[in-house]
Amino acid sequence: MRKTAFVVLALALVGIVAAAGCISTETQSPAGDWYVPGTDITMTITPDGSVSGHAPVNLFFGTCVIDGEKLTFNLASTEMAGEGLDAEIAFFEAINSVDSFKIENGKLVLMSEGKEVLTFAEALVGTFVTEDGITVTFNKDMTFGGNGPVNSFSGEYAYTENGIEFINVAVTQAFGSEEDMAAEAAFLAALAEAKTFSVENGKLTLGKLTLTASVVGNWMTVDGITLTLAEDGTFAGQAPVNNYFGEYEVNDGKVTFKNVASTKMMGAEEAMAAEDAFFTALAENTFAAGQFLTADGITFIRT
Repeated sequence: MRKTAFVVLALALVGIVAAAGCISTETQSPAGDWYVPGTDITMTITPDGSVSGHAPVNLFFGTCVIDGEKLTFNLASTEMAGEGLDAEIAFFEAINSVDSFKIENGKLVLMSEGKEVLTFAEALVGTFVTEDGITVTFNKDMTFGGNGPVNSFSGEYAYTENGIEFINVAVTQAFGSEEDMAAEAAFLAALAEAKTFSVENGKLTLGKLTLTASVVGNWMTVDGITLTLAEDGTFAGQAPVNNYFGEYEVNDGKVTFKNVASTKMMGAEEAMAAEDAFFTALAENTFAAGQFLTADGITFIRT
């Protein structure tokens, strides 16, 4: 598992970057969760241009700017020593040189002066559920956890050159009906044997397993507003000042929020205005569900 470093290296890796960073509205967008096959390198690009990820040793974060097919990064990283620093230096040098991108066969290809320097594949992040109701959540820190009919399970996963592998899998030791225990054992065996994965149209194919994407889990906006979507159709979160809560529905990949309510604390005028605008947008918009929860002016990112 990765160690978190607390010393931040304020190192700008790109010299010319617009102040806020923006993502193109073109269909071909680099927004998403990505990884470099065969490495520990991951990267998330949000629709508003925020960037974060894991290099071979350190965490990195910052912004990116897109102008058509042009792309530049402005990043900083934590500062931690460890094995893999040579690979990390090579990665930062490569991403520092990036000036354009293309999406090709579902992969994000980063270019420098017309030459390919880094190729990312779509990462496995999010919550998925089987037809039997077994859920599994894949986190950005390369850990996973879930619940079967009887037991909960957890572990770590790593990307390989051609797919994925699962390690350090742990399972609780409760007992249930023979049918439930058999279903759970079959799922865990298939999970352990899975070496490949693909996500397409909201379906995760993981070895022999097929799961459906779920919006259940924890989300956050780039401004720090949190949102937790529970399996029972309720939600809760922390806005700039108040806690908020209510119910939600999912239909055809769209999420709508109902009966939005909040606590009644008072805060700074600016924070209260931002919060009121957020609550209004939450109640009046339909959100597209996928790698992000998005509506006009609001983007939630999985945490």
